[in-house]
Amino acid sequence: MFWRRGKKEKKNTILFLIDWENIIRNIISGDPENFSLSLGFDNLMKNLAQLGKIGSVFVFTPPHIAPSHLELLVKLRFFPIFCPKVKDKKGEESDSTDNMLMDFGRKMIEQMPKLTHLCLASGDKDFLPLIREAIHRGLKIIIVAGDTKSLSDELIDLADKNPATGEKMVFLFSATV
Repeated sequence: MFWRRGKKEKKNTILFLIDWENIIRNIISGDPENFSLSLGFDNLMKNLAQLGKIGSVFVFTPPHIAPSHLELLVKLRFFPIFCPKVKDKKGEESDSTDNMLMDFGRKMIEQMPKLTHLCLASGDKDFLPLIREAIHRGLKIIIVAGDTKSLSDELIDLADKNPATGEKMVFLFSATV
C-alpha cells in the first residue's frame, strides 16, 4: 500500500534587520526603574516567533552607540554590524547605517530562498526601496518602531496583515515592565 504524503505546510522564516539608533532614540522610556531593553526584546521576539522562525537578527549601529549595548546584543544573540561615518566626494561625513542596512538586506533576500518575511525595526521611510524590493520578491513585511511619532505612514501601508488576527504586522517596541 502506498501512503500519500500531504503537502508540507510552508514554515515562515523571518529576517530581522534593526536600525539600532532609530529604535533606541525613539523608545518611550518613562520610569527608568521599569525600563529594560532586554525584557523589551524578549517580548518582541515572542511576538515575532508567533509569526514564524526568526532566522537571524542583524543590528546596524554607528560604532559610538554600540559599546554601551554590546553585552545585551551578545546575550540576545543578535549580530551587530558597525556602520561608521563615511566621507563623500566633498569630504563631508555622513551616516552609513541606512545604506549598509539596505545593501545587506537586499543581499540576504537574494541568498535566503526559504525567506518568507522581512522584519524591519525602524520607522524611517528611507527604507521604502528595500521594503518595496522585498514585496516584489514575494516577502511579507513586518515593521517595528520605537514610537508612533517615528513611524512612517508609508511603512504602515506596506506592512502585511497577520493572517491570524487580520491586523497590520506593525509593532511598537516597548522597553517598560
